[in-house]
Amino acid sequence: MAARFMPALWRHGCCNVQMRASSVAIVLLDLTLTPNRSLDRRHARWLIGAVGAIFFLGGLRFLALGAWPILPFMAADVALLWWAFRASNAAGRGHERVVLDADALTLHRVSAQGATRRFGFEPLWTRVQVEETPLGDAHVFLAARGRRVRVGSFLSAPERREVGEAISAALARYRDSGSPYAGGNPSTSSIV
Repeated sequence: MAARFMPALWRHGCCNVQMRASSVAIVLLDLTLTPNRSLDRRHARWLIGAVGAIFFLGGLRFLALGAWPILPFMAADVALLWWAFRASNAAGRGHERVVLDADALTLHRVSAQGATRRFGFEPLWTRVQVEETPLGDAHVFLAARGRRVRVGSFLSAPERREVGEAISAALARYRDSGSPYAGGNPSTSSIV
C-alpha cells in the first residue's frame, strides 16, 4: 500500500512514527528541502523602503537642480527592486520532501506554482549518485531501474553533498537492518 502524503505530519529525523491511513509506518528518513532566500518578506520591505527613501531624497536634490527627468528612472529602479524581491519570494515557495519508510523511498516535489510531482523508488535498488563538476559543483540524483531524478537542484553544492550523504546513510541503514524484505524477494514490491 502506498503511503499518503500528509503535510501536517512532516518530521525531520532518523526514526519517526507516523499514523497513516490505517497503519503505523516507521519513517527512517524525512527531509524537507527548501530554497535559500537571503531576505524574508519583512526584511525585503524594509530594504525597499530604505532604498525608496534614499532615492526620494536624492530625487528632491535632482528636482532642485532642475534635473527632473531623472526622477522616473529612480522610481523605475525602486519598482524593479520590488519586482525582483517579489519574484525571488515566489520562486522560494517550491520545495522537495524525501521520505524513506518501510514501503518506499519517495521524493515529493512541489514547484513554486504549487504543482506536485511524486517519484517513488524501491529502497533496496536505489542508488544515490553525486556527480562532481570540474568547477566544484555537485549534483545529486536518485537512481533505480534506469531512471534518475535530480534532488535539491536549488541547494548549494555543500548542501547537496550533505543531502546525498544523509540519503545514502538512511538507505544503508534500511538495507542493513530495516528492510522488510530481509531474506525475502524484493521483486514482489510495487514501485510507484
